[in-house]
Amino acid sequence: MTKRNTHHHARSHRRRRAALPSDAGSVSVEMALGYIPLMVMAILAVVACLRLASAAIDVRSAAAAAARQASLASTPAEARLTGDDAASLTLTGRGLTCQPATVTIDAGSFSPGGQVSATVACSVRLEDLYGLGLPGAVTISTTSRQPLDAYRSQP
Repeated sequence: MTKRNTHHHARSHRRRRAALPSDAGSVSVEMALGYIPLMVMAILAVVACLRLASAAIDVRSAAAAAARQASLASTPAEARLTGDDAASLTLTGRGLTCQPATVTIDAGSFSPGGQVSATVACSVRLEDLYGLGLPGAVTISTTSRQPLDAYRSQP
């Protein structure tokens, strides 16, 4: 090849390379199309777990309030009534939907030095909890115990 042909060949090769489409930016597009939806789903999963933990804390608080109020009652019947009211009041306005919520007060022998327990079971609809319209429900249940005053008078 002559010097002129070699020079011409190199210039035409550069023009052909310049005319080919570039790969620049394809990694960014892959990241946007592949990883962003995964990141959004991961964030939603974290939010869902936090909301579920918050609902469990609310149910635990309701059981503790119910047991505390039941332990202050004078009779087993009053313990059941005040415990149920305390649990319902605690769950009111907490931002979770308990459908249905059940409160079980176990007064035992209800004697000085004994103990009373309160179990709160709450069925939380996933649709309300996550805000994503998911079907189904999760039941959260917890029990709290409180001692009865050893020096209380018998009814």
